[in-house]
Amino acid sequence: MTFVNYDKIKAVVKRYLNFFIGTRAALTFENRLFNSICLIAIFIMVFNIPFNYFSGLQITSLIFAMLTAVLGYIYYLARFRQRTTVGLIVTSLLVIILFAVNYFYSAGIRGASLLSFMLAFVLIIIVSPKKLYALWVSLILLVVYGLLLAEYRYPELVRVSYADEKALFVDIAFTYGTGVILCFFSLFYLKEAYNREKRSSDQKAIELERLNDEKLKLFSIISHDLQSPLSSLHSYIRLVSSDRFTPDERKQVEQGLANALHGTQELLSNMLAWSQSQLRGIQAKLTRNNIKQLLMPVIDVQRVYADQKNIILEADIDSSLWALVDRDMLQLIVRNLINNAIKFTTAGGRIVVSGKKIGTVCQISVEDNGIGIPPEKQGELFSLKVQSTYGTGNERGIGLGLFLCREYTQVQNGTISFTSEPNIGTRFDISLQTAESVQELEVARFA
Repeated sequence: MTFVNYDKIKAVVKRYLNFFIGTRAALTFENRLFNSICLIAIFIMVFNIPFNYFSGLQITSLIFAMLTAVLGYIYYLARFRQRTTVGLIVTSLLVIILFAVNYFYSAGIRGASLLSFMLAFVLIIIVSPKKLYALWVSLILLVVYGLLLAEYRYPELVRVSYADEKALFVDIAFTYGTGVILCFFSLFYLKEAYNREKRSSDQKAIELERLNDEKLKLFSIISHDLQSPLSSLHSYIRLVSSDRFTPDERKQVEQGLANALHGTQELLSNMLAWSQSQLRGIQAKLTRNNIKQLLMPVIDVQRVYADQKNIILEADIDSSLWALVDRDMLQLIVRNLINNAIKFTTAGGRIVVSGKKIGTVCQISVEDNGIGIPPEKQGELFSLKVQSTYGTGNERGIGLGLFLCREYTQVQNGTISFTSEPNIGTRFDISLQTAESVQELEVARFA
C-alpha cells in the first residue's frame, strides 16, 4: 500500500508559492497579494485566448494575448525587481484601455465587457494603496459611462463579433464565473491575512498588558524596598546625633544598616541593567576572558558580606579556563547568584563557586547548603512574575536578579539551570562557549 506524504507535498507547494509570490520576510502583504493576482490573471487570460478565438472574438483574443504578455512583464517587475507600484499603475491603466477597446468588439452593453470592468475594478482596489482609490474610482466611472454614452449616441461603433447567440451567452457566463472565482480567492486571501494579523496583534496586546502589569508590580515593590533602607539610614543618623547608643548597640545597628545598604545597592544595580535592556535591547560584547581572573574580584567583594553572616565562601575555578563572554554581564550573573546564596544560607553555611571545562563547554557553578527553593516557586524562578522573598537574615529580594541572569546568559549563547532541595541546598550551573584560540575575538549579538 502506498501512503501519500502530505507534509512533503505541503512543503513542496509552500516552496513554489514562496518562489512565485514571495516570502513574508522579503515582501509586504500588498506585494504578495499583487503577485498572486497577477499570476491568477495571467492564467485566466491564457485560457481566454483560445476560448475567445473559437467563439468568434478574434480581436478580443488578440487583446487578451497582449494583456498576457504585458502582465507577465509587470509581474516580473513586481516580483523580482520589487517595483510593485509602477507595475500596478501601468497594469491598471493598460487593462482599462484594452477593456475599453474590447467593448466595441464584443457586443457592447450586451456582451461581457461591463462584467470585465467590474472585475478589474475590484482587483485594482484590492491591490492599490489608499492614495490611489480616488483615481481608480473616477477613471473607471468615466470610462464606463463614456463607453455607454458612445454606444447610445453611435450604436454603429459597436460590433457583434460572436458566432451566434449561444457564444454570447457562453462568454457572459464564463466571464461571470471567472469573476466570482477570482474575487472569492482574492477576498479569501485578504480575509485570512487580516485574521492572521489580528490574531498576532491580539497576542501582542495580551503579552504587552502582561509585561506592563509585571513592570508596575515590580516598580511598586522596588519603591517599597528603597524606602526601607533609606528610612533606616535616616533613623540611624538621628540616633547617632543624639548619642544614645552604647558601643554594642552601635555595632549591631551599623551591621544591620550595612546589610540593608548592600541589598539596596544590588537592587539598584539590577534595576539599572534591566532598564537599559528595556530601552536599548540586550547587547553582548563577547571577548576571550580568563574566567578565574574575571570572577575573583567579584568573589572577593562578596566574601566580605558572607563573613558578616559567618558563611564560608570558597572558589574552585580552573586557572586555565577561558571562555567567550561579556565581562560585565558574567560578573553581574555570578554576583547575583552568590548574593542569593548568601541571602538564603544560614550562619555556619558554605558556598562554593567553581569553574571547569566539560568537553567544549565552560561550566560555572554556584552551590550552597542553604535552605533551598520551595518546589512551588521553582517553575517561575527565572520569570518576571516577581514575588518578594526573605533570606535567612530577613534580607528582602524580588527575583529581578535571577531574571537578568537568564537573559544575560542566553544573550552570551549560554544556558543556565539549577537543582534545589529544601533544607539541603541549591546549585546553579551556567554553561558558556569556551575560547579555543589565544587571539581575541569580538562579536555582537542583539536579543
